[in-house]
Amino acid sequence: MANLNGLSYHRLIVPYSKVSDLTNFKCDVLEDLDVLTDEMIKGYQYVVYQREIDVYGKSIEKIKRFQKLGCKVIFDIDDYWHLPTSHALCKVYKEYQIVKQTEDILKHVDIVTCTTQILAEKIKPFNKNVKVYPNCLDLTDEQWQSKKEPSVFTRFGYIAGVHHVQDIKILQIPIRKARAINNAQFVLGGYTDNDHYKYYESVMKQGNYLRINAINVYEYGKAYNLTDVSLIPLEKNIFTEGKSEIKLLEAAAHGNAAIVSNVKPYNIFPKDTAIFLENSDINGWYKAIKRLTESSQMRQDYAEKLKEYTNINYNLNKWTEKRKQDLALELV
Repeated sequence: MANLNGLSYHRLIVPYSKVSDLTNFKCDVLEDLDVLTDEMIKGYQYVVYQREIDVYGKSIEKIKRFQKLGCKVIFDIDDYWHLPTSHALCKVYKEYQIVKQTEDILKHVDIVTCTTQILAEKIKPFNKNVKVYPNCLDLTDEQWQSKKEPSVFTRFGYIAGVHHVQDIKILQIPIRKARAINNAQFVLGGYTDNDHYKYYESVMKQGNYLRINAINVYEYGKAYNLTDVSLIPLEKNIFTEGKSEIKLLEAAAHGNAAIVSNVKPYNIFPKDTAIFLENSDINGWYKAIKRLTESSQMRQDYAEKLKEYTNINYNLNKWTEKRKQDLALELV
């Protein structure tokens, strides 16, 4: 699959590869489903699309073609499709009428899959056949096996994709205050030379600082080996509450403690799994950084609770079994 991104990796490659490995379902990954002939389509029971089908208005036509040939259409979506005006893609969404297109797709597909119950409730007015499969990490994958590189610092990492300018703004003043804390280091992961990451760096580059350049989706988790605490700020709005809990899962896999915005979907986690703070609590964010710098025991306690919770509730094999059962039942 060319130009594989994190979204495709977590929502298509990992879960469906696992289904294929652990069951008699065979999964093929194709860059362009339009190359499939009618005879080829008849050999499949399902086709899975992620987030979009055809931005140029031919989505329903393509859905009906598969259905006419006896192939059920699964549409996976991991974000709410109404963007806040501050989002970088807001203009593009308006230009291509993505809100209307998404809702039309939801109405016509056979099955919708999503990451959380919160997002499922937003989907149900358009399609009742919604199945929640949370993001899960394949902990047998090398990038999720913690191999911490030693450091004299307690390292606070922010590892994120490109569309999080409003989120990282939450850290601006707390990190500026925390730059004088002895033995604290701030780490920015995923850096790419563009305006978004330059802004991220203006927030994170305080006191002791480390930049980690972007890594491909099969290896980006290794960046966590240069961190001890995950910083997970998230703006509070109707769009962000539809996001998944992936950053806490990544932190857990690498034995990190976490400081997290006290917003959905993260605050569904037990309160002893991370430090949850209001976005406006500047002093609270600063104090959390200071306390975790000073106490290795506190870091360990939070990390252990987080790992324990995620290992039980976000177990890939468990959710693969659920997906397998659901897929089989849909064919009955």
